[in-house]
Amino acid sequence: MPRMPFELFVSLRYLKAKRRHRFISFITVVSVAGVALGVMALIVVLAVMSGFEREMKEKVIGVHCELTIGSRGLMHDYREVVRRAEELPHATAATPFIIGQVIIRGGRGARGVVLRGIDPAGEARAGALARHLAHGDLLDAGPGIVIGEEFARDMGFGVGDLVRIVSPVEADTPAGPMPVVLERVVAGIFDSGMYEYDSSLVYVDLDTARRLFRFPDAVHGVSVRLEDLDLTGTAAAAAREAFPFPYAVSTWMEKNPSLFAAVQMEKKIMFFIVALIVLVAALNIASTLIMVVMEKTKDIGILKAIGVKPRSIMGIFTVEGAIIGVTGAAIGSVAGVLFAEFINPIADTIGWVTGFQLFRSDVYYLDRIPVDLSRARIAITAAMAIALSVVAALYPAGKASRLDPVEALRYE
Repeated sequence: MPRMPFELFVSLRYLKAKRRHRFISFITVVSVAGVALGVMALIVVLAVMSGFEREMKEKVIGVHCELTIGSRGLMHDYREVVRRAEELPHATAATPFIIGQVIIRGGRGARGVVLRGIDPAGEARAGALARHLAHGDLLDAGPGIVIGEEFARDMGFGVGDLVRIVSPVEADTPAGPMPVVLERVVAGIFDSGMYEYDSSLVYVDLDTARRLFRFPDAVHGVSVRLEDLDLTGTAAAAAREAFPFPYAVSTWMEKNPSLFAAVQMEKKIMFFIVALIVLVAALNIASTLIMVVMEKTKDIGILKAIGVKPRSIMGIFTVEGAIIGVTGAAIGSVAGVLFAEFINPIADTIGWVTGFQLFRSDVYYLDRIPVDLSRARIAITAAMAIALSVVAALYPAGKASRLDPVEALRYE
């Protein structure tokens, strides 16, 4: 049976203070609790922030696609572009689109919106609009219009209502130039969860969009759906090689740089703020071990007097700090994962008891608090806590290793 290392054996003995020094044992428990609290807070904060980031990405590309292939001017060869785009690495589908600004009249007045002309069949394959439909269908019955939930609520529209679409493009009539006006029935209402989209974006079929903007058989661009969001960079590089100038390839990240830069910055700031809890816990470990060294001065003197090397003395207290860190990190990791997994029931319970709703869906446009737990992040957080605990133990451990046995035993 293998023997326990000397440093580990003594460290475990020292973790239990004598009866007259129970206060030190209490401080040790507090140190473990501090590390555990810091690790738990970091895991929960990172899981929630990562969940928000994931939800934001899914909602931003939810009604669009990961890649967009545009052209200098109108794209007349869009059918060929769609065919070639679907052959790109990691691409699952492609669909053409026309985009422009129009005015919608009816219901409670008029409002300017962004109109997107789509191929309903292609959108069903490449886009995610069909998954966000709350009412009606995706232009299945012929020419119509699909509007957002917020826009429908503000304007008083419902499925089957008639709306007028006023284009900024003018057509020559016997009475002179007049804006193009078409009437369409509301075929569907979508709810993407993003206020910007739900309040100012509408969809019509390509033929309707061409009539509104007086287009020939052409489009503004082609949207490409990928099999994995994380493969956007690789797919974009392949698309730029396959579609050189005068084509232009853009990604969902390039269209929303400030939004995701803000999310990333907030995530980093929250990490450093909460990491201070772990740092304070590490300093608490240092103070605890300094008290242990003071308590064990006689024992350290005896150990050095019988020939124990300073390196072993230093190892005893370094291992003691590591034990506190490992114990706290393990407890904190388990507690953090459990708290993150049940954060929504916890929030609901707090809301039920206090009457204060912690997570309002009308503010965040999410039904639940999003959580994205990652084994890698949990492991890194625990490793960081353990490393800080060991570093915090180095000073008192070094102090103990340099203790003069004569001075330590002089008054004993």
